Amino acid sequence: MTEKKEQILQTALRLFSEQGYDATPTSQIAREAHVSEGLIFRHFTNKDGLMDALLELGQEHLQPFILDISQEANHVMAIHKIIDLPILLFQQERAFWTLQISLKWQRRYRKNDAGPQAYMLPLMQRLIVALQALEWENPELEANILYFTLDGLINQLIAQPAMGGVHTIVALLKSKYG
Repeated sequence: MTEKKEQILQTALRLFSEQGYDATPTSQIAREAHVSEGLIFRHFTNKDGLMDALLELGQEHLQPFILDISQEANHVMAIHKIIDLPILLFQQERAFWTLQISLKWQRRYRKNDAGPQAYMLPLMQRLIVALQALEWENPELEANILYFTLDGLINQLIAQPAMGGVHTIVALLKSKYG
């Protein structure tokens, strides 16, 4: 990837996460990335293409974590890694995950159901397998409960980045599922 393309992506990521996708014009991205607006269109075709590139890049970053969790033989450790993952990702790539979480509230990216995003499905499947192996009653429902708990925790971290008690909540979840 060229330096200019990387600059455009990082600027768009920051602005989309701060202002929202709809409120961020490509002209502002170009100005703050110190490139021409035409260069954005040359690399990404349009603003939707730029957003799609950001989402693809974020999912590429997520793949090693998904692979690690999917290959974890110990069911309890797999569950603990799933519990740790959102917090870890949020700490490492706050702007991307703030954007990702905010997309669920934007019409273009909103799904019709309330379930996990597509990129989370392999982790949900691994969680269900682990809960089944550990003989939890109704593992599919329990997996959804944990998913929504972690989703709520991340939403709180976006709203209150210095939220205290995160590690206490994570420890409680791990004790419940471990």
